[in-house]
Amino acid sequence: MDYKKVQFSGYKSFRRNDKNILDAIGKVNVIIGKNNSGKSSLLDIIEFLYDSSRYADYASYIHTCHVSIPISREMVKDCFRFYRSIGSYTENSYWDKVQGNCVTLDYIAGGGYKQQSKVISDDEIPIVSGIAASVEQEFHNQLSTLAFRRLSAERNIVPETVHAIYLSNTGEGATNLIREYLNNSNLDEKLIEKKLLGELNKIMAPEAIFSEIRVQEIKDKEGMFWEVYLQEEGQERVALSKSGSGLKTIILVLLNLIIMPELNEYENRKIVYGFEELENNLHPALQRRLFDYLYNYAILKDTRIFITTHSHVAINAFFGRDDTRIYHVIKENGRAEIKKIDTFIDKVEILDDLDVKASDILQSNGIVWVEGPSDRIYIKRWLEVFTENAFIEGKDYQFLYYGGKTLANYSLEENPQLINILTTNHNAAIIMDSDKRNRQSKLNDTKKRVIEEFDKLGMLCWVTKGKEIENYISCDAISKALGKTLKKQCGQYQLFPDYIKIYCKSFSNQKVAFSKKVSPYIDGDNAEILDIKKQITALYNEMRKWNK
Repeated sequence: MDYKKVQFSGYKSFRRNDKNILDAIGKVNVIIGKNNSGKSSLLDIIEFLYDSSRYADYASYIHTCHVSIPISREMVKDCFRFYRSIGSYTENSYWDKVQGNCVTLDYIAGGGYKQQSKVISDDEIPIVSGIAASVEQEFHNQLSTLAFRRLSAERNIVPETVHAIYLSNTGEGATNLIREYLNNSNLDEKLIEKKLLGELNKIMAPEAIFSEIRVQEIKDKEGMFWEVYLQEEGQERVALSKSGSGLKTIILVLLNLIIMPELNEYENRKIVYGFEELENNLHPALQRRLFDYLYNYAILKDTRIFITTHSHVAINAFFGRDDTRIYHVIKENGRAEIKKIDTFIDKVEILDDLDVKASDILQSNGIVWVEGPSDRIYIKRWLEVFTENAFIEGKDYQFLYYGGKTLANYSLEENPQLINILTTNHNAAIIMDSDKRNRQSKLNDTKKRVIEEFDKLGMLCWVTKGKEIENYISCDAISKALGKTLKKQCGQYQLFPDYIKIYCKSFSNQKVAFSKKVSPYIDGDNAEILDIKKQITALYNEMRKWNK
């Protein structure tokens, strides 16, 4: 069941007004804000909505809660199953009217200890006789197929005695759960030995790669307990209770994602997840890998994940990604409000609220310096064509422009007269036009200096083999973009404006527009032009180093 919008009021620090809205809920939903801003309270509302077993725990404390759900064809069929028409509508005409729209339910309808809901009239959605009952019935039917798993900010994995299988939101039961799967012949031990350990290594590598997970019995003054042990290649086993809390957090996440869906109580049910402050005691690089893992899981499994956090890493990890939403919880004068983050300015406001200074973070893992925006468009397209295109602009790398002759003002060395490129980001690559008119032409002194500085630090400096970046574009791509037949490829040292002017007179004044028009037609046939594939592959390999 997909909630399209949730609107609530009067729960804890959230006031009784109409501003508490979760709109266009995504596969991954990040709830970000300061400590004690109301993030956990918002997660309470979400748990209430997705887990019918928690209805009685929350309903009497929430003043109102309205949910908007899509009207399905099944709802309409159910409504018209005994009638050819209702009022002026037949089944088909009513479906034509309401298709793609949502209907709003008052989910609490006065509270109490039993689930209650009531369809709210909407002037734009005609509520015909029977549709309200049909909507409510399907709503409750679908709700019964959902479950909610929550992992609290306060969590741990400790030695345990044998008891019934369960996993609490604080991690209690984790050791016993792992023990059962490793030792009980009725359960599949490969889910722990292969699946969980493999996924753990995906997130932890290269910092740690574990070869074995075991549970052993230990004895202390209080009695006999079971303890989880992990072993890295070439090292001795280490008790999980003596390991860092970041590692325990990742294991608890994986137990929720991999093992819990296998238990009988979750059979034929879709689990929605709520994870609180996963960043605690995790290095930013591990945070990014864990957030990427959760995103991929949510898309692959077609489920919803809600993450509360006060880490700025989460903003860069999820902002702008398909089917993700970021909600900013702000608390002023003891009252909490929610704001959906849609723009870059909203993103900056979150950083201000979290008291994150621009100097506290690297906005991306590396910088590709290019002369101008048209170069960026071509390079992004070549990365798509010639590589796995696994990196995200704005997170894994970013483009910056040095603007032609202003390159003379930049340096990688300590020089008070020049701007140090490395103060922007210590991972950098640069792409420069050679500007050579023939094979014997020499590079200018600025380009020679930049090449030497980049080479000295082992950083990528790509100087075009032709005169400029446009000399790499195939005539076939240009022909398709312009709808004209070009007779030959632009020469290695030919002036591109002279080459293209008979086909595109406005090129010199519209380089960016031209690049946007041509780039979609650039394909693998471009690979043999000069050294384009070699250089793009080198740039991609550099990005891989930045994003280890």
